[in-house]
Amino acid sequence: MHRTIENKPLFSVTLGQLVRILGRSQAWIFIPVYLSRIRDIPYVYIGLLFFLSALLSLPVSIYGGNLVDKIGRRLLIVSIPIMVSIIFLSLGLAVSFSSNIFIVFALFILIEPFASLQGILDNVVVTDVTEEAERINAFGIVRIAGNIGFSIGPAIGGFLAYEGYEYIFFVPAALSVVESLIFFLYIKDVKIELQKDRKPFQFPSSNRPFIIISILIAMIFFVAGQWGTTLTLFWNNIYHMSNREIGILYTVNGLIVVFFQVPVSTLFRKIRDYVSITIGGLIYSLSFLAMGISSSFLFLIFDVILLTMAENIVSPVSMSLVSKFAPSDKRGQYFGAYQLIQGFISPLAPLYGTFLLGFLFFTPLGFWSFIAIPGIVISLFVLRFGSRKERGTISKP
Repeated sequence: MHRTIENKPLFSVTLGQLVRILGRSQAWIFIPVYLSRIRDIPYVYIGLLFFLSALLSLPVSIYGGNLVDKIGRRLLIVSIPIMVSIIFLSLGLAVSFSSNIFIVFALFILIEPFASLQGILDNVVVTDVTEEAERINAFGIVRIAGNIGFSIGPAIGGFLAYEGYEYIFFVPAALSVVESLIFFLYIKDVKIELQKDRKPFQFPSSNRPFIIISILIAMIFFVAGQWGTTLTLFWNNIYHMSNREIGILYTVNGLIVVFFQVPVSTLFRKIRDYVSITIGGLIYSLSFLAMGISSSFLFLIFDVILLTMAENIVSPVSMSLVSKFAPSDKRGQYFGAYQLIQGFISPLAPLYGTFLLGFLFFTPLGFWSFIAIPGIVISLFVLRFGSRKERGTISKP
């Protein structure tokens, strides 16, 4: 952590992640509850909202990634939080005045493209300012900061929602301004040759191993994507849990990342990336399956801990693996391409989950079986891909 503070760009991304997730996590967690309970929106429409939001971010992913390489990091990373702040403020006002539901939908959908570009910028800056051997830990530290925010944000949101759902949007509006100030103070453009003649939608389609592993990782995150919308609606409507209880469970998730991310990263540092991702994917799948066994709050806390351990394994390793494919002058393009592939697959997660929830609400174990079985199959495909790579049938990055 001391080296992180000395590395001011890495420190700013870490602190910015904390502030960002502290604000936005409560909006992300509780807008499905608001739409379901207050506005009587069916499950599948809520899933469709999240799907459309992610769909809008697809062209931004590849265009934004190339834009980062073309004009640099600083201008974008400082200005985007201000735009996000304006959208959250407008969304809070729309909720406060019970505006037409399509206005609420439109404003919420606008957030994701900016969030997508911010994710690319964070990953590019971390890659810029760290050596390859340091990156798993660096990405892990950024996750810890984000999950400190995630451990606090939903808990705060659970209480704010009782005062009025508009407050869960006003808080991220204010904190986005703080985020912009942090980046303004500490982020400088790195000394690389900017690709000013770069075409806006270039994609590394010739790098077949990169495409394959990006698709496989995206499919792992398709399973993990039942966090949030699907899981919140399941807890709220099937297990009849209160907003406070849901907030506590997400707080447990954040705390486990804070205290166990570094030990997990250290433990898996000597394990091959593909094996690590496979193990994490299997834990994800089996932990979601266990969600259907019992509604006991203590049991769910234990299950959330297992899910979070899967996060701790998969997230930093996957980012580090992607960074190994990216040339220094094309990091924006590669992370943008990875984000684009994620954007085609991961957004289907809440749509798939909420669709199933509408039909299988009466059998929790059966519902989660439809999540877990694909996850197990995908995880084993990752292991097979890694084995082929080691045998030399797939070229190394």
